[in-house]
Amino acid sequence: MNEKTIEEIHSLLSSGNYKGIRLALHRVDPADISDFFEDLNVEKSVELFRLIPKIRRSEVFSHLPFELQYEMLQILPESVASSLLNEMDPVDRTQLLEELPEEVQSIIIGQLNPEERQIAWQLLSYPEESIGRLMSPDFLAFRGDTSVGDVLAEIRWKSSRVSENLLNEIFIIDDDKMLMGRVSLARLVVADPSSICISDIMDDVLALVATDDEVVAVDHFRKYDKPCIPVIDEAQRLVGIVEADDVFDVAEEEATEDIQAFGGQASLEDSYLRTPILTLLKKRGIWLATIFLMMMFTANVLSAYEDSFRFEYLLIFLPLIISSGGNSGSQAASLIIRGFAIKDIDQKDWFIVLRREIVIGILLGLILGTLGFWRVFVIGDFGLAPGMIISLSLLSIVLFGAVTGSMLPFILKSIKLDPAVSSSPVVASLVDIFGIFALFNIAILIIESGIF
Repeated sequence: MNEKTIEEIHSLLSSGNYKGIRLALHRVDPADISDFFEDLNVEKSVELFRLIPKIRRSEVFSHLPFELQYEMLQILPESVASSLLNEMDPVDRTQLLEELPEEVQSIIIGQLNPEERQIAWQLLSYPEESIGRLMSPDFLAFRGDTSVGDVLAEIRWKSSRVSENLLNEIFIIDDDKMLMGRVSLARLVVADPSSICISDIMDDVLALVATDDEVVAVDHFRKYDKPCIPVIDEAQRLVGIVEADDVFDVAEEEATEDIQAFGGQASLEDSYLRTPILTLLKKRGIWLATIFLMMMFTANVLSAYEDSFRFEYLLIFLPLIISSGGNSGSQAASLIIRGFAIKDIDQKDWFIVLRREIVIGILLGLILGTLGFWRVFVIGDFGLAPGMIISLSLLSIVLFGAVTGSMLPFILKSIKLDPAVSSSPVVASLVDIFGIFALFNIAILIIESGIF
């Protein structure tokens, strides 16, 4: 939607030109229309919603945030709300229904016609966050002995009632509705319509199980790059399909949860701007308090080395050393967590990762240790012993950070915890404690030995 159209609609809204708004909204994509509701209260939202062409209302409604959907359903006349809910895509409607309180959910479902009500109960009967909640019950399926000509005739007859995405994938089932294969529309069109059965040109098909976790669907779409994948029940019967656009939302949610957890906080159920301040305080405060308690050990470790504070260069370069270790750990943890997320790394790969991170940690430590020695001995002119202390401390802390950051996700995953919990602040806290311990002990060993 270009800026000219946006300015035009805002101008029409300000002037109350409802006829002009109706005409303008015909040219705007439903996803863009939903953006106009962001700064409106619920009364104004309902007023604008009634100006949207009826054929586009359900699609616009599906793009609105849940809170606004719920408020609008309470204000809209029952006949309008009922019509809207019946026309909604089953997947979008399920996402709305599962957020509602049970008593409200039952009332809303009661407003559906018998066919849509049965579909709603069917999808809600699957476990939360399962593939069954994501699937659409609309698909094209034919028995294997159906001729290509009959299939094409049926598709033409149903074309006005089925979305274009569904027309591109046709599934083959047996008499018990068990999934046998698939065939593309392109292959149907070039096949002999009279002498060939659809089973003669079908391909093998990959299917998802309705009761599996929705993350399984994300992995399958990422790997196989299909526009849609059929869904079967435990008896191998075809019960629906999952489309790529619905899985994108799940992938975004999973990525958001991982990023938020890695940032050192509990994941948010809603967007940042829609989350109440008290909720943000609770989710972030618990983590910060936990990390603060962990950092209290840092003070205990420091107090054990008070006699070494007379060597001022130890305190000067302490932040440099522990931050280097923290950064090394965060790098390793982020790579491993992302590897888990995209199935590039498995639990059994822990030893391979450990070996690689030991080598990488040593090499990175040598590089930073050399730079540290140059800074302390050459530029800082603190002397040879301080240069060796800082250099060896950097080598040890960077190696420790790499190993800790890479192994903590494996440990958490092995005890059935989310690997993303090994967030940057947690790794940094562990590395800080070790960094102080390593720096002062290396200093004591080198100074007392009198080698340098």
